[in-house]
Amino acid sequence: MNLQINRHPSHSREPQGAAASRWPKALRRGPMETLATLLISAGVLMLLQPFSLTLYGHSFVTTLIGVVMFTFVTKFPE
Repeated sequence: MNLQINRHPSHSREPQGAAASRWPKALRRGPMETLATLLISAGVLMLLQPFSLTLYGHSFVTTLIGVVMFTFVTKFPE
């Protein structure tokens, strides 16, 4: 059984033209999505830990920064 998946050009893994290649490698979608996901995870862990009130106090801001960052980063080129 041979299945072929037709993807929309915006969902391909290859950069599209010269515009995508001008972005620095560290600012592309993959690494930045990973960083945003780590920030969200860190914020949730800070929220759930029972040891430090300071970490708990900064957890919402950390999670919010991660969510906002993830929202913007999903628009970056791959």
